[in-house]
Amino acid sequence: MSDVNSPRKHTAEWPAVFLVAAELERRGYVASIILNPNNPWADLMVGHPNTGEQFWVDVKGLRKSNAWTGKAKGERANLFYILVLVGKTRTGDRFFVLSQADFNGLVEQYQRDHPTAKPIGGFDWTDPHEFEDKWDKLPSWNVPSN
Repeated sequence: MSDVNSPRKHTAEWPAVFLVAAELERRGYVASIILNPNNPWADLMVGHPNTGEQFWVDVKGLRKSNAWTGKAKGERANLFYILVLVGKTRTGDRFFVLSQADFNGLVEQYQRDHPTAKPIGGFDWTDPHEFEDKWDKLPSWNVPSN
């Protein structure tokens, strides 16, 4: 039996999705988790509580500072990416908030800089660091910020 206090060795996707949903709720948005594994676009549908305006969030999660994986997607209105390093404690969680253009740009730049790399898609761990805690990239409806 595994030690319940040891970090899990598999994916961080679900913990990352829940962390992002919680963080968005704290910031005044309404976040709905999309439980469709065949949805290629997003993990969260996020909306304004009064107007119903919406945007989409694709969440990428890591437990260690490894490379981020993901392919550039065709243009989609109101699509954002939130990358999460899931820490061993809540204070260790790190969030990187990118527009779709930011994310696609990092993927494309990595491909240009590493033309012989396997075509998995993604970029280095440090590439999105300029986007850490850039929650202001998301649509703002004068929602409260904590």
